[in-house]
Amino acid sequence: MSIVFILSLGVVTAVLGAGLTLVFLWITRLKKYGQPVGNLPKVSILVAARNEEKNIRECLKSLATLHYPQDKYEVLVGDDHSTDRTFEIASALCEDHPQIKVVKIGENLGHARGKANALAHLAREATGEFYFITDADCRVRRDWIQSLLSAQDIPVGIVIGTTAVDSPWQNMEWLLALGMIKVFSDLGRPVTAMGNNMYITKEAYDSVGGYEAVPFSVTEDYELYKQVKKKGYLTRQVVNEGSLAITKPAPTLAKLMQQRRRWMQGGVQLPPLTLLFLLLQVLYYPALIFIGIHSWPLGLSIFLLKSSAQALLIGLVAYQVKRPVSWVQLVFFEFYSAAIAWLTSLYYILPFKVEWKGRKY
Repeated sequence: MSIVFILSLGVVTAVLGAGLTLVFLWITRLKKYGQPVGNLPKVSILVAARNEEKNIRECLKSLATLHYPQDKYEVLVGDDHSTDRTFEIASALCEDHPQIKVVKIGENLGHARGKANALAHLAREATGEFYFITDADCRVRRDWIQSLLSAQDIPVGIVIGTTAVDSPWQNMEWLLALGMIKVFSDLGRPVTAMGNNMYITKEAYDSVGGYEAVPFSVTEDYELYKQVKKKGYLTRQVVNEGSLAITKPAPTLAKLMQQRRRWMQGGVQLPPLTLLFLLLQVLYYPALIFIGIHSWPLGLSIFLLKSSAQALLIGLVAYQVKRPVSWVQLVFFEFYSAAIAWLTSLYYILPFKVEWKGRKY
């Protein structure tokens, strides 16, 4: 038995074991949260918008019809130098929904750039005790605020929800990733925030000086999470139907690669153990092929077990948020996931800048 075969077997065994463990922990350790009790706090919803004329109306309609007292929440929209009709559309909605306010984003504040800068401006306008953050291409459930507030406690500083995608393949990716994040969160080992579906307490936000004071990053949510964590605040995740934000998919493969490149910029800063787990995921496929060449029954058995564990976790998350997935597509998801993982890895090492909303970083 060659050393390469032994190493390959070690990689696939580790990935398979991790997949089975995640499913086991999801079933046995899942934390659920009830509705908040007592007086409902004042919250501010912050939406950074840049050239979102196709999405902003749908987003704001969902935020304007939340099941939350109108005098207890405000929606602040930051028009980040849009060159389309984003400002006009958002401003028109203010006439029928007085809780919505549109803010023209001006100069950069401190270290903040792009989306982080827009949010920094909006936070200065906010009057709530909690800053809820979502994106202009998202729609949220009517119980969104209550669902996320259900996890509030001391010293919790950040609570993230669950994001689904209007695309079956990308949706399964997100549910899988968020399922993994939920397991780590429930074990008291959170790994990140979620910039299109989260809140941060005003206290936690102010403790780090806001976005203008934290180091700039193209993954602004992760950077804010890191700084808040250093201050001793905890992060929790809510996975239920009310916590859902539904986002638009990356429309093309090129846009998808740009999105994943941006995520990887933040991903390389993850804790070493998490990075090792992600590296093993990438090495899994060539290792499995090598094993399959030498012993196809063993390779096929490992492939089926790992794919089944992965599909089961996606199915469990989908069931929890009442967002059905196709079991037929789940059968082929492993091939899609492998292709995207390798394309992302190759795209990441190419000498391109990160592009986001027409800006390069």
